[in-house]
Amino acid sequence: QSPDGWQVCLQLFTKVPERRSETRLFALQVVEAMIADAGVRGCANGAAGKLETTRKVLLEFVSTQYSGDRYRSEPGFIKNTLAHTITVLGLAMYPAQWPTFVKDMIGLAGIPDATGPVSEDGASVGTGNLQPQLADFLIKVLSSLDEEMVNRAVPHGAEELARNTEIKDAMRVADVGRMANAWYTVLSQLAGTHTELACGVLQLMGAYVSWIDINLVVNQPFMRILFELLRVPALRCAACHCLTSIVGKGMRPMEKLCLLQFLGVVDAMAQLDASDAEFAEEVGRLANVTGIELTSIWTDKAATGEAQAAACAMLEQLLPLLLSFLSHTQSEVSSAVFPAINDVLGVLKKLQREGVALSTVQQQFLTQILPVLVEKLQYRDDYAWPAPSDAAAGDTDGSLDEDDDEAMFSELRHSLRVFIDAIGQIAPELYDSVVLATAQDIFRQCSQYGVSAERAGDEGGRGRGQLGWVRAELGIYLTQAFGERLSSSKGLRFGGTRFAQPNGAGSGTLAIATLKDLLTMMIQSGIVGSSHPAIAPMYFENLVRFGGYFEVERDAAAPVLQSFLGATGVHHQYRSVRPRIWYFLHRFVKLLPAPALATYSSDFVSAVAGLLKISADPSSIGVGSSYGLFDSQLCLFEACGMVLAPPNLEDSTRMALLQYLFDPLFTGAQHTMNAQPPDQLLQDQRALLQIHHYLTAIGSIVKGFPDVRADKAASASAPEQLSASTMQVFLKAADMCVAILEALCTSHLVREAARFTLSRMLSVLGAEALPYLPRLIDSLVSSCAVEELLDLLGLLGLAVFKFKPYVASTASELLLPVISKVYGFLDQVAQTGATGTDEAVLLQDLRKAYLTWIAAIFNSDLDNIFLAPQNAQHLVTIFQPIATQLAADHSNPQSQRLAFGVITKAIQAWLVDPLGHHTLAMLTPAALAAINNSASASSESSRPRLRQAAAQALGVSLGSDSARETREQFRQFVVSSVLPACFAAPTQAGFDLADAQSSLVVAEIAGLLQMMLLSGAPDVAGSNGSAATTIFAPQMLSPPIGGDLNQNQCASYL
Repeated sequence: QSPDGWQVCLQLFTKVPERRSETRLFALQVVEAMIADAGVRGCANGAAGKLETTRKVLLEFVSTQYSGDRYRSEPGFIKNTLAHTITVLGLAMYPAQWPTFVKDMIGLAGIPDATGPVSEDGASVGTGNLQPQLADFLIKVLSSLDEEMVNRAVPHGAEELARNTEIKDAMRVADVGRMANAWYTVLSQLAGTHTELACGVLQLMGAYVSWIDINLVVNQPFMRILFELLRVPALRCAACHCLTSIVGKGMRPMEKLCLLQFLGVVDAMAQLDASDAEFAEEVGRLANVTGIELTSIWTDKAATGEAQAAACAMLEQLLPLLLSFLSHTQSEVSSAVFPAINDVLGVLKKLQREGVALSTVQQQFLTQILPVLVEKLQYRDDYAWPAPSDAAAGDTDGSLDEDDDEAMFSELRHSLRVFIDAIGQIAPELYDSVVLATAQDIFRQCSQYGVSAERAGDEGGRGRGQLGWVRAELGIYLTQAFGERLSSSKGLRFGGTRFAQPNGAGSGTLAIATLKDLLTMMIQSGIVGSSHPAIAPMYFENLVRFGGYFEVERDAAAPVLQSFLGATGVHHQYRSVRPRIWYFLHRFVKLLPAPALATYSSDFVSAVAGLLKISADPSSIGVGSSYGLFDSQLCLFEACGMVLAPPNLEDSTRMALLQYLFDPLFTGAQHTMNAQPPDQLLQDQRALLQIHHYLTAIGSIVKGFPDVRADKAASASAPEQLSASTMQVFLKAADMCVAILEALCTSHLVREAARFTLSRMLSVLGAEALPYLPRLIDSLVSSCAVEELLDLLGLLGLAVFKFKPYVASTASELLLPVISKVYGFLDQVAQTGATGTDEAVLLQDLRKAYLTWIAAIFNSDLDNIFLAPQNAQHLVTIFQPIATQLAADHSNPQSQRLAFGVITKAIQAWLVDPLGHHTLAMLTPAALAAINNSASASSESSRPRLRQAAAQALGVSLGSDSARETREQFRQFVVSSVLPACFAAPTQAGFDLADAQSSLVVAEIAGLLQMMLLSGAPDVAGSNGSAATTIFAPQMLSPPIGGDLNQNQCASYL
């Protein structure tokens, strides 16, 4: 904190004998802090004198102390930190205060000063008194300079960027030639004896070449040394990396072509011995950059025709090298050339689309590269899979996270697929001859010799004897690739009933028939009999992904289902793959037609019964209501429901199987409930989770049954899909679910499970389940959180829409409790404020969900539940916050628009069409205009309407005095509160009419005002039917705007 503390620390660092390394490191950090305080340009707070003193002391220290043996004994972190300190000092002082920064640092190393380019024979560069240890320190300083000044990974402010640009400009004029001569001196004099210094210089050249004059390093002396170093084992990787940076330097197309021709890099690479994997990877990167640059020149429209032809010729010369690196056994080497391969294939695709014929070399390249790509799609023979026991150990959800090797292989395979699919577009016949033929050969071999789960390679060598798991998995994967390519390019239509196929017939039809035959070969080969964990998941995924196959090959469903239920299916010995297979089984059952499922019901339930045991594990609870292995078990429970749902299944069989499934769940839930009192049970997390799982499993079984049809074809109260006995079982389950919820409603887990299960009961049982809805809502509303209330409002909106008018009395009963809960949350936050962004977003979602639910009531023609005796007296109280708060909140235009829309619907229902002659969702302006016509009204009244039926169910007489009195109160509320809100909302500060969402709000307001006029209210419309803006608009518009009405942005709109 002392202003002179840096001086003490500077002396402390340079003192002889030296202090402890930790003390000296701290001293350097203090000096760096002083330099940082001097500002970006080193002139803040009168810092020039401080910086000059620091410069002299540190240079003196380096020249005297680092010229001898002390440099070798100095800790590496001290040398690196000192180099960084001198670097930031140089950046602060160069060029104004320390113009000889680079010259001084080079001079410390004993390298003669030379600024011109290196002569052809290198004779212009002398050896001087070159000191290796100080040359090493010079390399550290220049590396630090690059990192601080050029490296994009280091963040810089605008002032720093401007300073760095000025420094680079100054260095280009005065110092980069000096640096290049220093690099050449080190390489020419010390490469043979100090390989670490040569590596450092090569790295510097690769870093600096991006912004210095390329001719300083691309000349005969430099390139002669560089190409010689490519054959020195200790330096060849660094030399190749440097050459890669030179080739990749940004240049104009013609200049880059001249550079590549001068370097002769393609010929040079062909002569290198790349047997070492590390060096092969570096050469592969060089080939990759060269290929990218040549492709860019070839396709650059600014390049001349001769240049494009020369680039194409060089690229064709490079293609065998790219192919050789792609074929390398090490994935790091092969992936190094992926970008160049991608660019080349991209150009060939473009040529193919333009109808340009490919050259012989290009066609040969495609023919050679495709088998290589297919070969590299397969796992390595030495790929290590965990043993079944290892896969299950400590694995609470039954699946292992992908390790690094698996993730890397998946990424590699994805890139290879992109290349293979590109070739499929360029040369479809070649694609079929390689990809399709490889898969077919694998399946034929499997059919003849079988498949092994333990051995990776084929028994008698590739393509001979028993099939190994590696090529077995490859055959399945190629089947998937072939099918996906068809679905993306032509669309799939097995038998003409599934998946759109825009290209209709021709080659598309033939290709789909080929895929059908390939799937048949895969199924009949018995390849799924291998218990290796890589086989079954992808096998079953293919069958589900191309499920239309079973619409034309229905006989294949039985053996496939048998495989699903066998030892390599749902009972796979690897627990890590079971959940995925369970999911595919669920998808597969969904594919099959319901009548066909009845045949397999008993066998199916018996096969999976052993997997349905529920064991709660609190440690398995994950983010977003995830429950580990149990989530996958739910797929089995739902699949059981689907196989029991077909109408052609004998009811006695269905009842026996339902009892077989439900009894353990009923018994388990009752046993857990009876084991301890509710207050103790609420403290037992494992017991609550067990109950949650029991209830959710019941709901999943019910989910497998089809939804009830609440239309003219099938009564909602007596759905045709369910027999009376099945309905009784479900109603018993609903009874138990509601009873458990009422006893444990304070538990989030129980509320979640009950909400899920009873929502499924509503969908399947229809109106028979409506009596449970009030009990469900009462229990949920009493303890639910905001997130749960959002789901609950969605459920209620679905219920009123789907079961109108049967749900009218239930919805009327639930109206006030739900509204009270919503406003309870909103009022609480209005008083205390949102605690964070998440809560603020939740409350916005709550407002939107609440208004959507109210709108659903009107759109379902159940508006008269507001006029029911228990609700009518609260009508104005319910709508007052909508008009004065939600409609006035312009921070959320969507909710604001919904608020005005809800009020518009209310005016339609109670002021425009109070007797319920019209459906609110279909109330057109023409219909509104006809409402006041007595003949029309008379004819409409003779026909029963849904709104009228709902009113009768509620005991509400729409023409009674009480109903008229309620509507009159609402009319007065519209005049006193809604009409002013229509003018207040768009004139608030912050309301942006130019915003698209806000414009929709104004349009909704205009519709509301129109609805007021159509209502014929004398307080709203004058004798000529015009809006009474002279009464309300001026007093509402003037204060916020500060001008007359004619200058207001809303005046013309209104």
